[in-house]
Amino acid sequence: MISAEWMQVLAAGTGALGIAAAVIFAALYLRARAAKRRLARAFEARLEAISDSNWELKESEERYRDLIDAQGDVIFRKDLRGFTTYANDVFCETFAIPKSEAVGAVFVPDLPDGEMPAFFGDFAGLALPPYRVRYDQHVITARGPRWFAWEEFAIRDDKGTLVEIQTVGRDITDRKLAEQQLGLALDEAQNANRAKSLFLATMSHEIRTPMNAVLGMTQLLLDTELSPAQRSYAEAVRNSGRSLLAIINDILDYSKMEAGKVRLENEPFSPHEFIESVTELLASRAFEKDIDIASYVAPGVPRLVLGDEMRLRQIMMNLAGNAVKFTEKGGVFLHVALEEEARPGKPARLRFEIEDTGIGLTKDEAAHIFDEFAQADSGLARRFEGTGLGLAISKRLVETMGGNIDVESEKGVGSTFSFTITCEVEEEAHPAGRALEGKTALLACALPMTSRALELLLAEMGAEIRHGFSGAEEGPADIAVICERINTSRGEELQPVLEEAGTRTLVIVPPGTSAPSDYDGYLVRPIRRASFMRRIAGEAELMDEEENAGPIPISPIGKAEQSLTILVAEDNDVNALLTRTLLERSGHAVTMVQNGDHAVEALKGEAPDHFDLVLMDLHMPEVDGFEATKRIRSLKPAWAKVPVIALTANAMVEDRQACLDAGMDDYLSKPVMPDELNAMLLRWAGRRSEHAA
Repeated sequence: MISAEWMQVLAAGTGALGIAAAVIFAALYLRARAAKRRLARAFEARLEAISDSNWELKESEERYRDLIDAQGDVIFRKDLRGFTTYANDVFCETFAIPKSEAVGAVFVPDLPDGEMPAFFGDFAGLALPPYRVRYDQHVITARGPRWFAWEEFAIRDDKGTLVEIQTVGRDITDRKLAEQQLGLALDEAQNANRAKSLFLATMSHEIRTPMNAVLGMTQLLLDTELSPAQRSYAEAVRNSGRSLLAIINDILDYSKMEAGKVRLENEPFSPHEFIESVTELLASRAFEKDIDIASYVAPGVPRLVLGDEMRLRQIMMNLAGNAVKFTEKGGVFLHVALEEEARPGKPARLRFEIEDTGIGLTKDEAAHIFDEFAQADSGLARRFEGTGLGLAISKRLVETMGGNIDVESEKGVGSTFSFTITCEVEEEAHPAGRALEGKTALLACALPMTSRALELLLAEMGAEIRHGFSGAEEGPADIAVICERINTSRGEELQPVLEEAGTRTLVIVPPGTSAPSDYDGYLVRPIRRASFMRRIAGEAELMDEEENAGPIPISPIGKAEQSLTILVAEDNDVNALLTRTLLERSGHAVTMVQNGDHAVEALKGEAPDHFDLVLMDLHMPEVDGFEATKRIRSLKPAWAKVPVIALTANAMVEDRQACLDAGMDDYLSKPVMPDELNAMLLRWAGRRSEHAA
C-alpha cells in the first residue's frame, strides 16, 4: 500500500496534477497486486489438481497391477528386438526370475525333455487380424513342468506401428491332465468296444458253424422216411435251432447299431411286392395257428421307391412276426399308405401299419416296448420266447431311415404298430382300373382281415358292395367274392341263386386247396392285389400256377434246372458233408477240398471251364479263403474268371464287404438254407467273374 509520506511528496512536487497521478498510480498498483494474488491462487489449485490426478493414476496403476497379479496369469512384454520391457509379479514368481533381471533380458522358457520349442517373440501371425497368436506349451517352472496356454498379441502406437508384443500365459495343467485322462478313458472304451465286437463276431462264427450243421442235417433228416414221433422230434430240433439263430441275429444287429455300423442301401423296390411277400412269408405261421392275415396298399403309393428293402423287410418281419406270434384268434392286417407326397427337393413319406387282435399292451408296457430287452410278455411265467431286442432294433432302423415308430394298444384287444420312412420316388403310382364302376359286388367272407382287404380292393375298383348272404337277397350282383369259410350249407343254398342270376363267382381258398369246380374262379390266400384285380376284370379265365401259389412251404430239395460243376472249400467235416449232400441232391457235380491252397491247386489241375463256380469258406487252416481268392484272381484269365462265392459263418456287414474287396463275387452266411443256396447257384449259373485281372 502507498504510504502517506509518498502521497505528500507527490502532491507537493506536482500540485493538483501530481495528486491525480498519484491516485491513478495507486489504483493501478492495487489492481496488479490483486491479479497477482488471483494468479497465485489459480496456480495453487492447478498444482493441487495435478497432484490429485497423479495420486489417482498411481492408485489406478496399483489396482491394475494387483488385478493382473490376482488373476494368476503370466504377463510380460517384449520390444521389437525381443528384450523384455515389462514382467508382472506372477511371471517372476513362476519362473523364479527377479524383476530387475527379467526386464531388459530375452526370455525363453526351459522345456521338458522331448518337447518341441514354441516361437516366443516371433512376429509371424501378428501382422494381420486378429493380430494375435495362441498355442499350448509344456514348460519348466519353479513348481516343475507345467502346461501353459500362451496368447501373444501386438501392441501398436498412435500411428499403428508395431512396437511391442504382449504375452499372456495361463496355467492349464489341470485341464491338460483331465484331457489326457479322458483320452485314456476314450481309448479304453474304444478298445473295450472293439473287444466286444470281436467277441461277438467270433462267437457268431463259432456258433453259426455248428448251427449250419444242426439246421442243415435236420432238414436232410426231415426229407427222409420218418415215423411220426421221429418227425416230431426232428421238427422240434429244427424249430429250436431257428429260435437260437434268431437270437444270434438280434444280438449281432443290436451290436452293429450300437457301434454305428449300419449302412443303408438305396436301391429301387416295389412297396406293393414288398408287403405282399412279407404277408406270404408269415402266412404259413398264421394259418398254422388258424388266424387270418392279409395286406393292402393304398392308392397313391408309388410303384417304385429308392431305399433299403432288406432292412425294411427286417423291420416288417419283426413287427408283423410279433403280431402273428402274440395273436391267438382274429388276425393280422398289414397296410401301406402315402402319408406325404413327394415334392421337388423333398422325398415321399410312406406309412406302414401292422394291426393285430392279439394280447395287447397296457399303457406302461406300450411306453417301454421299444426299450432294449423289453418284453410285454415278461416274468417267470411268460409263454413267448425272445430277447426283447427286435423292437429296439426296429426303432433304430426306422429312425436311421428318417422316420418314427409308434404303437397304439389296448390290453386284451390288440395292437397297431405304425412307422414311417422317407424315400425318393423312382416310379409314380399307377392308377387302379375302375373295372367295377357302376357294378355290384357281393362279399361273403367271415375272415376278418381278408374280408377287409377284399372290401378295400373292390371299393378301389368302383364297386357297390353288399355283405354276407343277406346281400344276395337285396337283388342280383355282378360278381360274388366268397371265402372258403362261407362254403357251408348256407353257401350251398346261395350257389344256385347266384348261378340263376348270372353272377360271376370267385372263391378265396387256403393254400394247398384244389380249385372248386362249382365256382368261376379261385384265388389262394393271402390275396395278391394284381392277381385279384386281373381276375375281377375278367382278364384270365383261370389263374396261372404262379398267381395261386400262396405262401411257399419248405419242401424237399429238387433237381436244379441246370447241373453245375462246383468246387467247395470247407474244412469242417460235418458242414462239408452237408454242403456236398445239398448240392448232389440238386443234381450238381461236387469236388471237395479242405483249405484254400488245395482249392487253388484243384482249380489249376482242371480245364479252365471245368468248374462253374467255387464255394469258399473263409476260415480254413494253412491258406484261408481270402488268400485263396487272391491267388485265384492272379491266375491266367481263363482260370481267374471263375465266380467265387463266400460261404462263411461270419455275418457282419463288414465281413461281406471284406469278401467283395478280396475279389469274391457274392456272399452266403451260414447257416445256409437250401433255397438260399439254390437261388445263389441259379444267379451265377453261366456267368463269369468280373474280378479277374
